[in-house]
Amino acid sequence: MLAVVQGREHDRVPFVQYSNLAAPDDEIWRLIGRENMGLLCWTQVHRFETPRCRFETEEIVRDGKKGLRRTLDTPEGRLSEERLLEPTFGTSAAATHFVKTPDDYKVLMAYFRDIVVHKDLDPFLETARAMGDDGLPHTAVPRTPFQQLWVEWVDIKDLAVHLFEYAELMEEVIALMVDVQRRVFEVVCDAVEETRVPYVEVIDNITEPIIGASYF
Repeated sequence: MLAVVQGREHDRVPFVQYSNLAAPDDEIWRLIGRENMGLLCWTQVHRFETPRCRFETEEIVRDGKKGLRRTLDTPEGRLSEERLLEPTFGTSAAATHFVKTPDDYKVLMAYFRDIVVHKDLDPFLETARAMGDDGLPHTAVPRTPFQQLWVEWVDIKDLAVHLFEYAELMEEVIALMVDVQRRVFEVVCDAVEETRVPYVEVIDNITEPIIGASYF
């Protein structure tokens, strides 16, 4: 995998999993051999501080399914989302989104304005030590603004309407998100110079239902 991202010739097709996701690492190693499966472990070299904003999480049950309600508290008000849990992989899907109306963007922008970006190498260094020769630290930065909006904040149908009908508002929102992302990139560039970060992952999911079959 490193050969591919570094533009070198490679001698095999990698067989990997996100560490302990599909099954425990040790279980798969026992089955196929430790030398036959590598690991990717998510990590990062930055962290956010929001002095005036905070998230609160509570457990919920919706239509018989367990889930979580996350609430974002800002000086401009509160937003909340509900996510239903998928037990097999420990993932979740949004049942409701933080942003439901154009007025909610005022609250969301208060959060973006409050973000202070810090360099924090400890998660990466700890992950790299734990991986050793068994895998790679999958060092990530936030999604690009459009991806982040529809994956993390707004239902894609609502977002499409907002982008069309409230273009100036959405330009303001996206500009704030770009500023945060730029500050993250500056921190990451410093971290790459200080440590042996093999690559950095922008975690956008390029999916056919969103960009269309021909582009996909």
